[in-house]
Amino acid sequence: MREQAIAFLQRVVRIRSVNPPGDELPVALALKELFDAHGVENRLVDLGNHRANLVAWLRGQGPESGRRVLALSGHTDVVPPGQVQWQRDPFSGDIENGRLYGRGSCDMKSGLVALAFALLELKAEGVQLNGDVKFLASAGEEAGAFGAKHFFDSGEMEGVSALLIGESTHHDVVVAHKGALWVEVICYGKTAHGSTPDQGVNAIVHMNRFLNALLDRFELVYEPDPLLGHPTFNVAVIEGGVKTNVVPDRCSVQIDFRTVPGQRHEDIVTALNRLLDELHEEDATFRGEVRVFNDLPPVGTDPDDPFVQTVVHSVREVVGRDPAVRGMNGYTDGAALAPPHSPVPLVILGGGDDHMAHQPDESVELEAFLQSIDVYKTVIRRYLA
Repeated sequence: MREQAIAFLQRVVRIRSVNPPGDELPVALALKELFDAHGVENRLVDLGNHRANLVAWLRGQGPESGRRVLALSGHTDVVPPGQVQWQRDPFSGDIENGRLYGRGSCDMKSGLVALAFALLELKAEGVQLNGDVKFLASAGEEAGAFGAKHFFDSGEMEGVSALLIGESTHHDVVVAHKGALWVEVICYGKTAHGSTPDQGVNAIVHMNRFLNALLDRFELVYEPDPLLGHPTFNVAVIEGGVKTNVVPDRCSVQIDFRTVPGQRHEDIVTALNRLLDELHEEDATFRGEVRVFNDLPPVGTDPDDPFVQTVVHSVREVVGRDPAVRGMNGYTDGAALAPPHSPVPLVILGGGDDHMAHQPDESVELEAFLQSIDVYKTVIRRYLA
């Protein structure tokens, strides 16, 4: 079945499920075809616009009341290949020197496929489990956890007792990740002919004032987190102007805040609005506003939680080393599936190298990919023993 796993990984890496716009439906259909062929109960969840989630189950033994349910989570979308030249087609799925190349090979189609084949192999082996495995393949993780939010809102996490997300971690056991607050700040001006700029209000100049104030005056209030450290922000996108001979009347930036436990995202938005108000008080022509377009909280599980220790022991058994138990800077679908104050313990674990995510010539080591199948099988057996 391992050759089939590699071939299936190649197949889904070759599917251009780039977000935006998404187009995850073909990946979900490929998973459905795989599960159908092996007699695994599954359901496609149509989200419209060529997007879909997929749910599959491996039912265990024992009474329904109090039965453990382990959810396995992976996302089907990938980020765009980017502007940097790749050495090969970003969607080739080429295999060379023991590595499989392609956008999404590391983040996170290898983890998604490894979770699926762990479930399939346990079924084929006839392993008796005293609980259920629930497989959740979600659309839209790379832009706001769209599919995971749909899973949560539709009740798919009800009854789940633990959550394992197959993102690449180099087989480190990740128990926390930062939150993400993405905002658009818009500065407004007044259009005029480029030869008479005094007749207009230049929105780009106003944005320059805002960005300088952001870097000079803005402070994030926080307590350092033992696993996640300190928050960050990155000014990621800027747009403004329509033509060289026109005074721009609009300029916008998108800012990516990564937050730690204890920070309230609404406090950050309030502070940004306060900064805009200060700039207006200094110059009555200055006008700006803040719009939030992604809001995911930081999440974490106690490293001493029994499920975390089950995963640690499983990695030690299969990989042969004591894994680091750590946090990660990026967010996952865990922010939507197991938000703060959820009773569900969360672990993020995968064989790929997370430093390869979103990089040109992204790839995954096939040995690590196949080893992760064994790790996931061991986690499932231990947790549902």
